[in-house]
Amino acid sequence: MTQRKPPGLPSVYQARANREQGRTSRGSPTFWLGIVASLIVIVVGYRYFEERQLGGSKEALLQKERAVKATVGGAWFPLRDGVEQRVIEAATKDLPDLVDPSVATWDFRSSPGLYLRLRIGDAKDVTSLRRAAASSQRDGFVGCFLREPNAAAAKGDADAGAFAEQPWNWQKAYAATRILTDEWAAEVNASDDPLRLRVFEEQYEKAIKVEIPAAIDLVKQAQFFLFVLDEDSPEVHPAEAGAPVTEADLQRSPHFARVHLVNLRTHTEVLRLRRSAEASFIFAGEARVTDPETLDAMKRQVNNCALAKEVDRAIKESVAK
Repeated sequence: MTQRKPPGLPSVYQARANREQGRTSRGSPTFWLGIVASLIVIVVGYRYFEERQLGGSKEALLQKERAVKATVGGAWFPLRDGVEQRVIEAATKDLPDLVDPSVATWDFRSSPGLYLRLRIGDAKDVTSLRRAAASSQRDGFVGCFLREPNAAAAKGDADAGAFAEQPWNWQKAYAATRILTDEWAAEVNASDDPLRLRVFEEQYEKAIKVEIPAAIDLVKQAQFFLFVLDEDSPEVHPAEAGAPVTEADLQRSPHFARVHLVNLRTHTEVLRLRRSAEASFIFAGEARVTDPETLDAMKRQVNNCALAKEVDRAIKESVAK
């Protein structure tokens, strides 16, 4: 007798038969538990390997940093600490005016040097000094007091950026040697991502190859350290109502400033003056500047030049006595 074919498509019939025989049945709970456990082991193992590799990379970077600190730091740290001590002493003590006779014959105005300008309240301790120094810039006082040749200034640029590279801004020394600080090392230790660590590695390479050699060279060449501390005044108001008074606000307003000049070759202070100066400007011709930011920059410029003239006058008067 001929066997009768089951109704429907053979493939459907075969699939039903397979299911009945358990050939394509779902895995047991033990099977899936094994799969999950395997995935967990893989993830944990990869994470352990990644952290171990990251930790090794961090330690390798920090070892190189410590080696540089032991060599370069021998020249940098004493100079940095000495500069900071002088600035803090000038900010925390009421010292009398001083004009050493050597200032009149010393050609420091055309020599390489270092410059720093801060609010006096930001120079009370090392931490606040370093924080504030990060935004210190050369200004009109430098341009008028040292009279360095500068093409941008000759074109009439209005503010701090117009002046020559000399004297070298002290905040650049901090930036160039940042990899030698405990703060930088702590940030490296805290990095938990290979990409973040790569950023620190690039900072290190740039500092070693470019920034630190240039900084050390400039510091070694520097013959003077000139710094100005601006005293707060109740007459100074912020540019924007409700905002805190800034260094820029002080420079465009009447206030006392302490000017100090240190001979880095003899490590002696040769100039120390406390002066206040203010000047005004008038527009020639029909063209007038109305932009508030430009007007503020021009006011800072003339006030800083007036302060430079006051210091020049004190030097001349001292020599004439």
